[in-house]
Amino acid sequence: MATLSEQSAESSAQLEGLQQEVHGLLSEITQQRETNSGTTRELVDARSHLVELQKQYASLDALQKAALGKQAGAVTTWLEEHDLDGMRRLAETLEVENGWERAVETVLGQNIEALCVDGVECVTDRLASLQQGTLSLFDTQAKSEAASRPVGIVLASKVQATWPLDGLFAGIYAVDTMDDALALRSQLQAHESAVTRDGIWVGPDWLRVVRGGEEEGSVLVREQELKLVSQKLDEADERLCQLEQTLEEGQFKLAALEEQRETLQGNINQAAHKNAEVRSQLSSKNARLEQVEARKSRLQEEIEEIRAHSEKGSEELVVARERLEIMIAEMTEHQEQRMLLGDQREELSAMLEARRQQAQSDRDTAREFMLRIDSMRTQLGTLTTNTERMLRQMGNLERRREELTIAIEDGIEPLETSKMELEEYLERRLLVEGELAEVRRQVEACDHDLRKLGARRSEVEQQVLVIRAELEQMRMAWQEIKVRRQTLQEQIDESQFALEQLIEEMPPEANEAEWAKQAEEMERRIQRLGAINLAAIEEYTEQSERKTYLDSQLADLNEALETLESAIRKIDHETRTRFKDTFEKVNEKLQELFPRLFGGGSARLEMTGEDVLDAGVTIMAHPPGKRNSSIHLLSGGEKALTAVAMVFAIFELNPAPFCILDEVDAPLDDNNTIRFSQMVKEMSDRVQFIFITHNKITMEISNQLVGVTMHEPGVSRLVAVDVAEALHLVEAV
Repeated sequence: MATLSEQSAESSAQLEGLQQEVHGLLSEITQQRETNSGTTRELVDARSHLVELQKQYASLDALQKAALGKQAGAVTTWLEEHDLDGMRRLAETLEVENGWERAVETVLGQNIEALCVDGVECVTDRLASLQQGTLSLFDTQAKSEAASRPVGIVLASKVQATWPLDGLFAGIYAVDTMDDALALRSQLQAHESAVTRDGIWVGPDWLRVVRGGEEEGSVLVREQELKLVSQKLDEADERLCQLEQTLEEGQFKLAALEEQRETLQGNINQAAHKNAEVRSQLSSKNARLEQVEARKSRLQEEIEEIRAHSEKGSEELVVARERLEIMIAEMTEHQEQRMLLGDQREELSAMLEARRQQAQSDRDTAREFMLRIDSMRTQLGTLTTNTERMLRQMGNLERRREELTIAIEDGIEPLETSKMELEEYLERRLLVEGELAEVRRQVEACDHDLRKLGARRSEVEQQVLVIRAELEQMRMAWQEIKVRRQTLQEQIDESQFALEQLIEEMPPEANEAEWAKQAEEMERRIQRLGAINLAAIEEYTEQSERKTYLDSQLADLNEALETLESAIRKIDHETRTRFKDTFEKVNEKLQELFPRLFGGGSARLEMTGEDVLDAGVTIMAHPPGKRNSSIHLLSGGEKALTAVAMVFAIFELNPAPFCILDEVDAPLDDNNTIRFSQMVKEMSDRVQFIFITHNKITMEISNQLVGVTMHEPGVSRLVAVDVAEALHLVEAV
C-alpha cells in the first residue's frame, strides 16, 4: 500500500505537469489559429484586390488597344502577316510631364498610334500589300538638324523618349494659357506654332482645337494609368505570394502544434489511466485490509467461542459416549421398526400419488365445467335476446298480414277493369309496333343518306383545311411584312423624321449599297471605341458556367427528389399493405384468445382514422355480462387480461424466443388465474416464459422455481428449485 501511495502521488504530479503543458499548447494553438485566420482574411482581401486590379488593367488595356488601333482590322492583319504586330506604339514610348498630355495628343493626332520602327525603308517595300486602312510609322533612327529660334519653351522639353522627337515637335512651343499663346502668336514664323496645356494649338494664321468624348479619355494618361496599374499588379501579386507562404507556414506550424497536442493528450490519457489503476488498486487494498481486519476480529471471537465450546464439548463427550453405548443398543431395536415403517411409507406414497392424480383430474374436470357453464350462460343471454327480437318480429308480421289481407279484398273489384284495359293496351301496342317498324325503315334510309353526306363533308373539310393552311401562311407573311413595316416606322419616328418628307427629299442618285458601306464604316469607327469593361465577357462566361453547373445540380436534386418520392410512395404502399395484413391477423387472434381468457365475451381492434399510417389503434373489449363503451371502464383484472390477450395474439403472429411477465396475475382472481395459467402452459411449447408471481396457482405450472431470500441483512441470494426433481425427492421420501 505504501508503494501504491507513492506511485499514485508520482502519477498525479506527472498528470498535473502534462495538463499544464497541454494548456500552454492550447493557448499557442488558439493564437496560431487566430494568426492563420487573420492571414486568411488578408489573403482573401489581397486576392479580391488583385482581381479588381486585373479587371481595371483589362479594361484600360482594351480601351488603349482600341485607341491605338490594335483591334482586329485590315491594318492589324497586315501587321501580323509581316511580323510587325510586336512593334511598340509611339504613345507607349513617351513620358509626358504631368498636365501636358492633352497638348501632346493634340499635336501628335493620328501619329500617336504610329509604329516605332528602325528605319522606314524596311517597310516601304511591303506597303503595296496594304489595300485598306490607315498606317503611321515613326522612324526612331532619323535625325533632324533643323533648329528653330528660341522664342519660348518648346513642347519637346515636356516629353521624354529614348530617341529624338524633333521631327514631331519641331517649331512647337508650350505655353500655359490661351493669353500666352495669343501674345506669342505675333512672333511665330510660318512653320512655328504654340500649344496650351488644355490642347489649344495656335499658329501664325490658324488655330486648332481637338475635343473628344469623355468616354475616349487621354491615351497618354491612360498609358500612365496602365503602367501604374501594372506596377500595382506586380506588388499585389508579390503580396499575395508572401501571404500564401505565410499562411502555409502558419498551417504547418498549427499542424505541428496539433500533433504535439495529440501526443501530449495521449500521454495524459496513459498517465490518467495509470493513475486510475493505481488508485483503484489502492482502494482495493484498503477495502481488502478492512475486510481482513474485520475477518481477523471475527476469527478471534470464533476462536474464543470454539475454545469455550471445546472445553464444554470435552465434558459433554464423556457423557455422550455413555449415551452412545445406550443409543447403539436402542438403535438395533429401532432398526427393525424402521424397516417396518419403510414398507408402510411406500404404501402410503403410492396412495398419495393416486390421490394427487385424482385431485388433478378433478380440478381439470371442474375447470372444464366452469368454462362450459360460462359459455352456456353467454349462449343463454344471446338466445334470450334473440327470442325477444323474434317475438317482436312475429308481432310486426301479424300486423303486416292483416294489412295485406285488407289490400287483397279491396283489389279484387278493379281486377276485371284492369283486364279490359290491358286488352285495349295490347291492341294499341300492335298498332304502335307497326308504326314503329315503318319509322325504323325511314330512319335507316336517313342514316344511309347521312353517311353519304358525312363522307362528302369529310372531303369538303379536307379542302377547307388546305385552304386554311394556305391562308394562314399568307397571314403569317402579311404579319411579318406588317411587323417589319412597324419596325421601320418606329426607327423613323425615333430619328424624328417624317416618312413622306424623307421620300420627297431623298436624292435620285441614292444607292443602298453605298449607304450600307458608309454605315459599315461608321460602325467600325464606333467599334474602335471598344467596350468600357471587357472583363464583363469573362464574368458572363464564368457566370454562365456556374449557371450550367447549378442547373445540373438542380436536375440531380429534382431526380433525387423524384426517386425519394417514388420510394416513399412505394414504402407507404407496402407499409399500408403489411400493416393492414398484420392488423387483421392480430385482430383475428385477439377475437380467438379473449373469450378463452374471460370464459366468454368478445374483443376486437379498431382503427381511429381512415389513413392507416396516421390512424391509431384502439381495443374494444366486452367481457361476459358487460356492455362497456370504453376499455377505461374495465376493472384492473379485466384490463390485465385484455392486455395479456393482446400480447399473446401478437406472439401467435410473430413468436419471440422468450416472454417475460412481471406479476401479470396479481389483480386476477382464482378462476381468471386458472385460465391464464392454462393458456401460458399451452403456449410454453412454442415460447419460453419467465414470469414473476406470488400466486401459488401460477407457480404450479412452472418447471423451474427461482426464489429470492435474504439470509443475511442486506445480502440477497437466489434459491433455485427444479419442480420435477423436487417431486421425485418427495415421492422417494
